[in-house]
Amino acid sequence: MATLKQIAAKTKTSITTVSRVLNYDKTLSVSDDIRRIIIETASDLNYRTPRNRTKIKPTKKMRIGIVLWYDMQEEIDDPYYIQVRRGIEKLALKSQIDTIILYKKDDTYSFKQTGRLDGLICVGKFSAAQITLFSKVTTCLVFVDSSPDEDKYDSVVLDFNSAVKGVLITLIKEGYTKIGYIGGVEYVSKHIKLGERRELVFRDYLFQRNKLNTKYIHIGTFSTESGYNLMKEALSKKDYAQVYFCANDAIAFGALRAIYEKGLRIPEDIAIVGFNDNPSSEYTFPPLSSVRVYTEFMGEQALQSICEKIEGRSISIKKVIPTKLVKRDSF
Repeated sequence: MATLKQIAAKTKTSITTVSRVLNYDKTLSVSDDIRRIIIETASDLNYRTPRNRTKIKPTKKMRIGIVLWYDMQEEIDDPYYIQVRRGIEKLALKSQIDTIILYKKDDTYSFKQTGRLDGLICVGKFSAAQITLFSKVTTCLVFVDSSPDEDKYDSVVLDFNSAVKGVLITLIKEGYTKIGYIGGVEYVSKHIKLGERRELVFRDYLFQRNKLNTKYIHIGTFSTESGYNLMKEALSKKDYAQVYFCANDAIAFGALRAIYEKGLRIPEDIAIVGFNDNPSSEYTFPPLSSVRVYTEFMGEQALQSICEKIEGRSISIKKVIPTKLVKRDSF
């Protein structure tokens, strides 16, 4: 397991800089390139997918586009998708497969400068219009983190249902009766909003057991700043939850700060659970309990699928990747 010191040495930055970047400190004055290098190095040193994975052996030279539903700045702010992309790129490099990254710009994508593409791996959530655009570029499409048409396209997705239920089952067994949620809203474009899957499962599971209290649910954005502000809002009231399940670790990091500023102890006075198990989650104080997502493995599986599609597989496959709750000291 990597340490902050190892990451600092590899990136030729200070331990403080590494810590602040991995904790999404927006006040830190460093370039986006430095932030990206630190996040990618942390991912490299904390590589959790099987190390003995054999490379793909395509029968012909391939060139794959990686389409990201984020723009470049948004990707830097959320390492979840960086780690998926890194999984694709590292296996592609081992397999001598060329890749090109395509970021969203003004809610659309341009393929004018990409040249020939044998297939597209589309990472994130996309509108029907965007998917139509992709299908005009190539008929070989694979989606990661969404599954727009299971009969037509391969996809690699998380088992959100089991992940969220597993957290809630554990919290209830631990004796928590007032369970809260801090999350965000997902958009496929500026004007098309999605129902957030973690929140939907959270609400349904607790409602079915007569344990849902909607005043403990707070929704903002998937950012550290939002987690901080929403937790401050929750703690400003006399009645708040005993434990909060956060939709990602960035939200949880902000919530941790708000709790400390309030003078409360974790987990004695209030508990926190994150989602994604970001590489810096074990370095918070106390170390953050979080749902581990095998992001690089998802990327590897997407590349495997696109190669099979390019080489002629006609039947579409949906790969559902399990998660694991990593219990540390925050509950």
